[in-house]
Amino acid sequence: MDYEAFRAEYEPVFDVLDAKTLPDWLPAAIAHLKGLAATIDDPADRRSAEFDIADVESILAEDSIDEPSSPAMTAAMRVYSEAVEDHGTPAERIARLEAGMAEIGRISDAVPPTERAPILGLNESLYMLVLSLQSESRRALPAIGS
Repeated sequence: MDYEAFRAEYEPVFDVLDAKTLPDWLPAAIAHLKGLAATIDDPADRRSAEFDIADVESILAEDSIDEPSSPAMTAAMRVYSEAVEDHGTPAERIARLEAGMAEIGRISDAVPPTERAPILGLNESLYMLVLSLQSESRRALPAIGS
């Protein structure tokens, strides 16, 4: 992914921050942006995207407009945070991400339909990270016949 494509997805998220009531999908959208930022190839652009996300999070924290999460969303965010930890081999990280996706799926199965989409939205960025790690792993393999 390139930075311009990231910004196209970032702008609508940033634009809702001045709304009187924040949309239910905002936590999932922020998680999605984090996953997208991790897939940006250029390190400088990736850092810019990470700073953009930090801006959104600091605005939410400063203005105290972040509504309390439901117990299910809190649990899903905890699972998400553990899944995205960046230690271990690519295979270990992929396994952790996939386990996190499965757990988030189980959490979403137990909530009302109105809460399901924001929770399941967390899986999108986890999936993007899996794809990114798989791609990196394939590039790191030596060419056959080398």
